[in-house]
Amino acid sequence: MLLFVKKMLPKSIFFRFLLILVTPVVASQLVVSIIFSEKYTQVVLGIISRQMVGEAIAVTKLLDMGCSDKYIDTLKESMKISIVVSSNKKLEKIGISKSHKAYRLLRSALVKRGYDEYYIDTFNDSMDIYVPSDNGNDVYKISFSRRNMYMKIIPVVLGSGVSSATLLLIIALIFLKNQVRPIKKLAKAVTEFGRGIDTYEYKPEGAYEIKIAWTAFCEMKRKVKELMDRRVKILAGISHDLRTPLTKMKLQLSLMPKTAETEWLASDVNLMIKMTESFTLHAAEQNNEPFVMRNLLAFLREVSKDYASDKFKVHVSGPEDMDIAVKYISLKRAFGNIIANAKKYARNIHITFDRTDNNMVTIRFVDDGPGVDKGIADDIFYPFVQQQNSARTHTEDVGVGLGLSIAKDAVTMHGGTICVDDTQSGGAFIISIPMSPK
Repeated sequence: MLLFVKKMLPKSIFFRFLLILVTPVVASQLVVSIIFSEKYTQVVLGIISRQMVGEAIAVTKLLDMGCSDKYIDTLKESMKISIVVSSNKKLEKIGISKSHKAYRLLRSALVKRGYDEYYIDTFNDSMDIYVPSDNGNDVYKISFSRRNMYMKIIPVVLGSGVSSATLLLIIALIFLKNQVRPIKKLAKAVTEFGRGIDTYEYKPEGAYEIKIAWTAFCEMKRKVKELMDRRVKILAGISHDLRTPLTKMKLQLSLMPKTAETEWLASDVNLMIKMTESFTLHAAEQNNEPFVMRNLLAFLREVSKDYASDKFKVHVSGPEDMDIAVKYISLKRAFGNIIANAKKYARNIHITFDRTDNNMVTIRFVDDGPGVDKGIADDIFYPFVQQQNSARTHTEDVGVGLGLSIAKDAVTMHGGTICVDDTQSGGAFIISIPMSPK
C-alpha cells in the first residue's frame, strides 16, 4: 500500500509543493463545510419547522373555534399558506412520506405539539401537512411553499468559502511558481555547465536557502574553470617544452644510418610527439565550443568519408530528418576516433541510429573485427588504455590510447553515455546523447 502511494505521488517539486498546499486547504474547507451544514441545518431547519407547525396549528385552532372565513382568508394570505378542509373524513395515512432531515424535524415539531395522528406529504409540489380537527370529524390539509424549507445562507456561505479558497490558492500558486523557478534555473545551469555550456553569468535568486545553493554553484563553477584553465596551460607548457627536444631527436635520428634500432627509436619519438599533441588538443577543445544544430545522417556521413577506403567500408543508415544539437568539432573527433579504431582491426563498420524515449538518440557502431577484450571492456575508455594485439607491429599506425577517452569526454559533454556492447560478435559501441542540450 505504501509503495502504491509513493508511485501515485507527484515527482515534480512544484506539484509536491502544490499537494502540500492544497491538501490542508481542501481538507479544512470540507471539515468546516460539513460541520457548518450539519449544525446550521439542524438549528435553522428546526426553527423553520417549529414556525411552520405553529402557523398550521394556529390556523386549525381558529377553524375549530369557528372564526369567520374572512378572517381566516386574511390570515392565510399573510402566512402564504392554503388550507383545505375535508369534512367527515379521517386520516388515511399516518407518519411521513419521505424520511428526510427537514421532514423529520417537522414531525418532531408536530409530536411536541401533542399530535399523535398526522401525515406529512412530501411528494406534491407543495409541502402538505394533514392533521385532524379537535372533534375528530374533519381533516385539515395545510399546504406550505417548499421554499420555506430552503435556506439561502448555506450556498452563500459555502460558495464564498470555496471562491475565497480558490482565489487564495491561485495567488499562492503564483508565488509558488516564482519560488520554484530559481530551483529549475539552478538545475538547468548545473546541467548546462556539465555539458560545457557557459553562455552567461548566473545570479543568485530566490529564497535564502536557494541563494546559498546558487552561490555555492557559482563558486564551484569558478573554481572548476580555473582548474581547467590551469590544466590547459600546463599541458600547453609541457607540449612546448617537449616539442623542441623531440624535434631535435627526430632530426638526429634521420641523419643516422638506418638500422633496426634507429627505426624503433624513431617510432618511439613519433609516438611521444603524437601523444603530447593529442593530449594538448584534447584539453584545449573541452568546454569551449558552442552547440550547433546538424542533421545526424549528414553529419555521420561527413565524418565517415574521411576513413572509408577500398579496404574499409563504412555503412551509415538511419532517419533522414533527425536533427540534433552537437559540439561539431569535438563530436566529429569522437566519432572519428571510434571509426579509426575500427579501421585498424576490421574491414566493415555499420553505423545505425534511431530516436529513443526522453528525447534521446542512440547511435551504434558495429564492426566485423575481433571485438574488445572482455578483460578491459570496463577500462577501455580510460586514457592510455589500449587493446593488446600480438599481431600488430610497432608502426606509425600505433595509437596513444587517447581515442576512446576523448570520445567518452565528448559524449559526456553532450550529456550522453557511451559503452561497449558485448552482445555483438565484433567490436561494438553504443552512444546515447540528447537531441537537444536543453
